[in-house]
Amino acid sequence: MSDLMSMYLSGCSPYIATLIYDISNRVLILECVDDPEKRNPLKRIVFSGIRSYSEQTIEDEYDDNCIDGVIGMHWMKDKLFCLSTDKKEIIIELEVEPQVESLA
Repeated sequence: MSDLMSMYLSGCSPYIATLIYDISNRVLILECVDDPEKRNPLKRIVFSGIRSYSEQTIEDEYDDNCIDGVIGMHWMKDKLFCLSTDKKEIIIELEVEPQVESLA
């Protein structure tokens, strides 16, 4: 289980601008920023073809002044992907590989 952050977030900070699961289209969108001060979206990772989605809140107390960040990304087994942030752990079963898009 190797961490894939360096592959998916190469040249980008782990800080999250957008993390949205669109249940009707079965797509998870993750956008990360250039740095936590400027907060300009730099990379978008699209997880499409989601067969199953589950999330667990890691932190019970939210700090609205604290920006959420990716702390881990890895394949758990064939087609089962884990995305860990400071606040959540998301497990998704995917039909296709996640796609990375540059936003800058």
